[in-house]
Amino acid sequence: MDKNAIEKAARILREAEAARQTCAPVRDILGSDSDQALAYAVQDTNRTHWLGQGRRLIGRKVATSSAAAMKAFGIHGPSYGMLYHDMVLNDGAAIPAGRLCQPRLECEVAVVLEHDLTMAQPTLVDAWRAVGYLLPAIEVVDSRIANNDARIVDLIADNTSGAFFVLGAMARKPDGIDLRRATGVLYRNGQEAGRGTGVNVWGGPINALAWLAAKQAEIGLPLKAGDVVMTGTYCPMVPAEPGDEIRVEIEGLGVCEVSFPA
Repeated sequence: MDKNAIEKAARILREAEAARQTCAPVRDILGSDSDQALAYAVQDTNRTHWLGQGRRLIGRKVATSSAAAMKAFGIHGPSYGMLYHDMVLNDGAAIPAGRLCQPRLECEVAVVLEHDLTMAQPTLVDAWRAVGYLLPAIEVVDSRIANNDARIVDLIADNTSGAFFVLGAMARKPDGIDLRRATGVLYRNGQEAGRGTGVNVWGGPINALAWLAAKQAEIGLPLKAGDVVMTGTYCPMVPAEPGDEIRVEIEGLGVCEVSFPA
């Protein structure tokens, strides 16, 4: 790998995020639009930088977990990004105008782990045993790539477009909740804008959790008790505009809201 290219791509993405501006795709700098190892090297470089600046890692997020997203990016499995302490928002939070460049919203289930999930090849049973609480959640994604012209290398390098995530106020134990068949609905200004079920999330949110745990163990960053995992969207992303009021409802879990004041 070209370390200079990796460092340059990482710096460009950091600066774009700090300036709340977009940048050109970094795939040309890296010399590939499909080499995920290169993309994760950029993501890792920025993780090291941010942790050194005092940012705290509190979890992970699963991206491109639906069949439609994988087809769009020409890949055969999910991808992942990091969740930091300054990305989490309370239920009902307001995101000021100008804070984001190209915000889009996802309807998700968030998992809070009660036990470590560190084995190399976790089963669904292992994943379920590790779950402490489930919450309805909204992921606010914001690609730093201009015009959302991201290919898989750009997406992963850009921390899978991570910006914020909003957690519902009510956490529930997982007993008796069928996440695969549960319906998730995203409302924009009171109108339904997206709907799906958990089966869209890599076959189910806990499937996505098990996949993620294996990947994190592989890179030496295993999931631990207390980590938050955003498991992937139930329905296609919905763009957000100033003045929008967003509400997500997950069957069996409850609601979560965020707004974008004009």
